[in-house]
Amino acid sequence: MTIMSKIVSVQDISCYGQCSLTVALPVLSAYGIETAILPSGILSTHTGGFTGFTFLDLTEEMGKIVDHWKKENITYDAIYTGYIGDARQFDLIKDMRSMLNPGGLLIVDPAMADHGRLYPALTPDIVDGMRELVKCADIILPNLTEAAFLLKEDYRDDYSDEDYVAMARKLADLGPEKVILTGVGRDGKIGAMCYEKSTGKITTYLAELQPKSYHGTGDIFSSVVIAKLLDGESIYDTLKDSCEFIVDCIKATVDDPSHPYGVKFEKVLAARK
Repeated sequence: MTIMSKIVSVQDISCYGQCSLTVALPVLSAYGIETAILPSGILSTHTGGFTGFTFLDLTEEMGKIVDHWKKENITYDAIYTGYIGDARQFDLIKDMRSMLNPGGLLIVDPAMADHGRLYPALTPDIVDGMRELVKCADIILPNLTEAAFLLKEDYRDDYSDEDYVAMARKLADLGPEKVILTGVGRDGKIGAMCYEKSTGKITTYLAELQPKSYHGTGDIFSSVVIAKLLDGESIYDTLKDSCEFIVDCIKATVDDPSHPYGVKFEKVLAARK
Protein backbone atom coordinates (compact mmCIF):
# COMPACT_ATOMS: atom_id res chain seq x y z
CA MET A 1 0.00 0.00 0.00
CA THR A 2 1.36 3.41 -1.00
CA ILE A 3 1.28 5.92 1.83
CA MET A 4 0.26 9.37 0.63
CA SER A 5 1.86 12.48 2.01
CA LYS A 6 -0.57 14.55 4.08
CA ILE A 7 -0.27 18.33 4.11
CA VAL A 8 -2.23 21.24 5.53
CA SER A 9 -2.21 24.53 3.66
CA VAL A 10 -2.73 27.71 5.67
CA GLN A 11 -3.69 30.66 3.50
CA ASP A 12 -6.70 32.64 2.39
CA ILE A 13 -9.63 31.70 0.21
CA SER A 14 -10.05 34.27 -2.54
CA CYS A 15 -13.49 33.30 -3.76
CA TYR A 16 -12.77 34.61 -7.26
CA GLY A 17 -9.44 35.03 -8.97
CA GLN A 18 -7.49 31.74 -9.11
CA CYS A 19 -4.96 32.10 -6.31
CA SER A 20 -4.20 30.98 -2.76
CA LEU A 21 -6.23 27.97 -1.62
CA THR A 22 -8.30 27.83 -4.81
CA VAL A 23 -5.13 26.85 -6.68
CA ALA A 24 -3.14 25.15 -3.90
CA LEU A 25 -5.83 22.57 -3.13
CA PRO A 26 -6.45 21.32 -6.70
CA VAL A 27 -2.75 21.35 -7.64
CA LEU A 28 -1.58 19.44 -4.57
CA SER A 29 -4.48 17.00 -4.81
CA ALA A 30 -3.83 16.33 -8.50
CA TYR A 31 -0.23 15.49 -7.69
CA GLY A 32 -1.36 12.89 -5.17
CA ILE A 33 -0.89 14.87 -1.95
CA GLU A 34 -3.68 14.50 0.62
CA THR A 35 -4.46 18.14 1.37
CA ALA A 36 -6.31 19.69 4.29
CA ILE A 37 -6.94 23.42 4.47
CA LEU A 38 -6.88 26.00 7.23
CA PRO A 39 -8.27 29.22 5.73
CA SER A 40 -6.70 32.36 7.17
CA GLY A 41 -9.47 34.56 5.76
CA ILE A 42 -12.07 34.79 3.04
CA LEU A 43 -11.86 37.48 0.35
CA SER A 44 -14.48 38.13 -2.28
CA THR A 45 -11.66 38.44 -4.85
CA HIS A 46 -7.91 38.59 -4.68
CA THR A 47 -6.35 42.00 -4.16
CA GLY A 48 -4.64 42.36 -7.53
CA GLY A 49 -6.68 44.42 -9.97
CA PHE A 50 -9.93 44.40 -8.02
CA THR A 51 -11.23 47.23 -5.83
CA GLY A 52 -13.77 47.15 -3.02
CA PHE A 53 -13.05 43.51 -2.17
CA THR A 54 -14.40 42.10 1.08
CA PHE A 55 -12.29 40.37 3.74
CA LEU A 56 -13.41 38.15 6.60
CA ASP A 57 -10.73 37.46 9.21
CA LEU A 58 -10.84 33.83 10.39
CA THR A 59 -8.25 34.05 13.17
CA GLU A 60 -10.66 33.06 15.93
CA GLU A 61 -12.07 30.15 13.95
CA MET A 62 -8.57 28.93 13.05
CA GLY A 63 -7.78 28.41 16.71
CA LYS A 64 -10.94 26.36 17.22
CA ILE A 65 -10.15 24.21 14.18
CA VAL A 66 -6.60 23.50 15.33
CA ASP A 67 -7.81 22.65 18.84
CA HIS A 68 -10.24 20.14 17.36
CA TRP A 69 -7.54 18.59 15.19
CA LYS A 70 -5.32 18.13 18.22
CA LYS A 71 -8.12 16.41 20.13
CA GLU A 72 -8.52 14.07 17.16
CA ASN A 73 -4.74 13.43 17.09
CA ILE A 74 -4.54 14.60 13.48
CA THR A 75 -0.98 15.05 12.23
CA TYR A 76 0.66 16.19 8.99
CA ASP A 77 3.81 15.59 6.98
CA ALA A 78 4.02 19.26 6.07
CA ILE A 79 2.49 22.63 6.84
CA TYR A 80 2.40 24.99 3.85
CA THR A 81 1.62 28.64 4.54
CA GLY A 82 0.77 31.41 2.09
CA TYR A 83 -1.08 34.72 2.43
CA ILE A 84 -1.65 35.68 6.07
CA GLY A 85 -3.97 38.62 6.67
CA ASP A 86 -3.73 38.98 10.46
CA ALA A 87 -0.48 39.00 12.46
CA ARG A 88 -2.13 37.07 15.31
CA GLN A 89 -2.08 33.99 13.08
CA PHE A 90 1.70 33.62 13.14
CA ASP A 91 1.82 32.30 16.71
CA LEU A 92 -0.91 29.81 15.87
CA ILE A 93 1.08 28.53 12.89
CA LYS A 94 4.24 28.17 14.96
CA ASP A 95 2.27 26.23 17.56
CA MET A 96 1.00 23.90 14.83
CA ARG A 97 4.51 22.51 14.39
CA SER A 98 3.64 20.14 17.24
CA MET A 99 1.25 18.46 14.78
CA LEU A 100 4.02 17.52 12.34
CA ASN A 101 5.00 13.90 11.98
CA PRO A 102 8.69 13.02 12.54
CA GLY A 103 10.67 14.63 9.75
CA GLY A 104 7.74 16.89 8.89
CA LEU A 105 8.33 20.23 7.20
CA LEU A 106 7.18 23.79 7.73
CA ILE A 107 7.12 25.35 4.27
CA VAL A 108 6.55 29.10 4.06
CA ASP A 109 5.60 31.04 0.96
CA PRO A 110 5.74 34.59 2.39
CA ALA A 111 3.01 35.78 0.03
CA MET A 112 2.84 39.43 0.97
CA ALA A 113 4.45 41.60 -1.70
CA ASP A 114 5.56 41.99 -5.33
CA HIS A 115 7.04 44.60 -7.62
CA GLY A 116 8.56 46.42 -4.64
CA ARG A 117 5.27 46.88 -2.74
CA LEU A 118 3.23 45.14 -0.07
CA TYR A 119 -0.11 43.75 -1.20
CA PRO A 120 -3.09 46.03 -0.48
CA ALA A 121 -4.46 45.87 3.08
CA LEU A 122 -1.26 44.35 4.51
CA THR A 123 0.63 46.25 7.21
CA PRO A 124 4.21 46.23 8.53
CA ASP A 125 3.28 43.89 11.39
CA ILE A 126 2.64 41.20 8.77
CA VAL A 127 6.21 41.62 7.53
CA ASP A 128 7.56 41.39 11.07
CA GLY A 129 5.48 38.30 11.80
CA MET A 130 6.48 36.66 8.52
CA ARG A 131 10.14 37.26 9.33
CA GLU A 132 9.72 35.43 12.64
CA LEU A 133 7.85 32.58 10.93
CA VAL A 134 10.64 32.22 8.37
CA LYS A 135 13.08 31.66 11.22
CA CYS A 136 11.11 28.49 12.12
CA ALA A 137 10.71 27.24 8.56
CA ASP A 138 12.46 24.39 6.78
CA ILE A 139 11.79 25.70 3.27
CA ILE A 140 10.84 29.21 2.13
CA LEU A 141 9.79 30.44 -1.31
CA PRO A 142 9.99 34.26 -1.45
CA ASN A 143 10.01 36.37 -4.56
CA LEU A 144 12.59 39.15 -4.79
CA THR A 145 10.36 41.78 -3.20
CA GLU A 146 9.46 39.51 -0.30
CA ALA A 147 13.11 38.60 0.17
CA ALA A 148 14.01 42.28 0.41
CA PHE A 149 11.28 42.90 3.00
CA LEU A 150 12.37 39.89 5.05
CA LEU A 151 15.98 41.11 5.03
CA LYS A 152 15.00 44.74 5.78
CA GLU A 153 16.61 45.83 2.53
CA ASP A 154 15.45 48.18 -0.21
CA TYR A 155 14.05 46.39 -3.23
CA ARG A 156 15.91 46.88 -6.52
CA ASP A 157 15.18 45.93 -10.10
CA ASP A 158 18.80 45.36 -11.13
CA TYR A 159 19.91 42.30 -9.14
CA SER A 160 22.84 40.29 -10.48
CA ASP A 161 23.47 36.56 -10.15
CA GLU A 162 25.83 37.35 -7.29
CA ASP A 163 23.10 39.38 -5.60
CA TYR A 164 20.67 36.46 -5.83
CA VAL A 165 23.15 34.14 -4.13
CA ALA A 166 23.97 36.66 -1.42
CA MET A 167 20.28 37.27 -0.76
CA ALA A 168 19.52 33.55 -0.55
CA ARG A 169 22.38 32.95 1.86
CA LYS A 170 21.24 35.77 4.13
CA LEU A 171 17.72 34.36 4.12
CA ALA A 172 19.07 30.92 5.01
CA ASP A 173 20.95 32.52 7.91
CA LEU A 174 17.54 33.42 9.36
CA GLY A 175 16.80 29.71 9.79
CA PRO A 176 15.49 27.71 6.80
CA GLU A 177 17.48 24.88 5.24
CA LYS A 178 16.27 25.57 1.70
CA VAL A 179 15.63 28.98 0.17
CA ILE A 180 13.85 28.92 -3.19
CA LEU A 181 14.10 32.44 -4.57
CA THR A 182 11.64 33.19 -7.37
CA GLY A 183 11.75 35.86 -10.05
CA VAL A 184 15.49 35.54 -10.67
CA GLY A 185 16.46 36.15 -14.26
CA ARG A 186 18.87 37.24 -16.95
CA ASP A 187 19.10 37.50 -20.74
CA GLY A 188 15.36 37.40 -21.36
CA LYS A 189 14.75 34.46 -19.04
CA ILE A 190 13.18 34.16 -15.61
CA GLY A 191 12.87 31.39 -13.06
CA ALA A 192 13.96 30.27 -9.63
CA MET A 193 17.09 29.50 -7.65
CA CYS A 194 17.44 27.13 -4.69
CA TYR A 195 20.12 27.51 -2.05
CA GLU A 196 20.65 24.58 0.33
CA LYS A 197 22.26 25.72 3.56
CA SER A 198 23.75 22.42 4.73
CA THR A 199 25.69 21.84 1.52
CA GLY A 200 25.96 25.31 0.03
CA LYS A 201 24.56 23.89 -3.22
CA ILE A 202 22.93 26.32 -5.64
CA THR A 203 20.50 25.11 -8.29
CA THR A 204 18.91 27.43 -10.85
CA TYR A 205 16.41 26.95 -13.63
CA LEU A 206 15.38 29.73 -16.02
CA ALA A 207 12.53 29.60 -18.53
CA GLU A 208 11.65 31.94 -21.36
CA LEU A 209 10.22 35.23 -20.10
CA GLN A 210 6.59 35.55 -21.15
CA PRO A 211 4.98 38.77 -22.46
CA LYS A 212 2.55 39.10 -19.57
CA SER A 213 2.45 38.39 -15.84
CA TYR A 214 -0.57 37.23 -13.85
CA HIS A 215 -1.72 37.24 -10.27
CA GLY A 216 -1.63 33.81 -8.61
CA THR A 217 1.27 32.30 -10.54
CA GLY A 218 3.44 32.42 -7.42
CA ASP A 219 0.86 30.36 -5.52
CA ILE A 220 0.71 27.81 -8.33
CA PHE A 221 4.49 27.64 -8.57
CA SER A 222 4.87 27.06 -4.82
CA SER A 223 2.20 24.35 -4.87
CA VAL A 224 3.88 22.46 -7.71
CA VAL A 225 7.28 22.79 -6.01
CA ILE A 226 5.90 21.40 -2.76
CA ALA A 227 4.15 18.51 -4.50
CA LYS A 228 7.35 17.59 -6.34
CA LEU A 229 9.55 17.82 -3.25
CA LEU A 230 7.16 15.71 -1.16
CA ASP A 231 7.24 13.14 -3.96
CA GLY A 232 11.03 12.94 -3.72
CA GLU A 233 11.95 14.80 -6.92
CA SER A 234 15.40 16.34 -7.25
CA ILE A 235 15.74 20.08 -6.78
CA TYR A 236 16.64 20.63 -10.42
CA ASP A 237 13.70 18.62 -11.76
CA THR A 238 11.41 20.32 -9.26
CA LEU A 239 12.43 23.81 -10.39
CA LYS A 240 12.31 22.85 -14.06
CA ASP A 241 8.86 21.29 -13.91
CA SER A 242 7.45 24.10 -11.77
CA CYS A 243 8.82 26.90 -13.96
CA GLU A 244 7.63 25.22 -17.17
CA PHE A 245 4.22 24.64 -15.60
CA ILE A 246 3.87 28.40 -15.12
CA VAL A 247 5.03 29.07 -18.68
CA ASP A 248 2.37 26.69 -19.98
CA CYS A 249 -0.26 28.36 -17.78
CA ILE A 250 0.57 31.80 -19.17
CA LYS A 251 0.58 30.53 -22.75
CA ALA A 252 -2.85 29.01 -22.16
CA THR A 253 -4.18 32.37 -20.97
CA VAL A 254 -2.38 35.20 -22.73
CA ASP A 255 -4.58 35.29 -25.86
CA ASP A 256 -7.79 35.68 -23.83
CA PRO A 257 -8.30 39.37 -22.93
CA SER A 258 -11.38 38.48 -20.87
CA HIS A 259 -9.20 36.54 -18.42
CA PRO A 260 -6.74 39.06 -16.90
CA TYR A 261 -7.19 38.05 -13.24
CA GLY A 262 -5.30 34.74 -13.20
CA VAL A 263 -4.05 31.89 -15.37
CA LYS A 264 -5.93 28.91 -16.78
CA PHE A 265 -3.98 26.43 -14.70
CA GLU A 266 -6.81 23.90 -14.89
CA LYS A 267 -6.12 23.22 -18.57
CA VAL A 268 -2.43 22.69 -17.92
CA LEU A 269 -3.08 20.49 -14.91
CA ALA A 270 -5.51 18.33 -16.89
CA ALA A 271 -3.06 17.98 -19.80
CA ARG A 272 -0.16 17.02 -17.53
CA LYS A 273 -2.08 14.51 -15.45
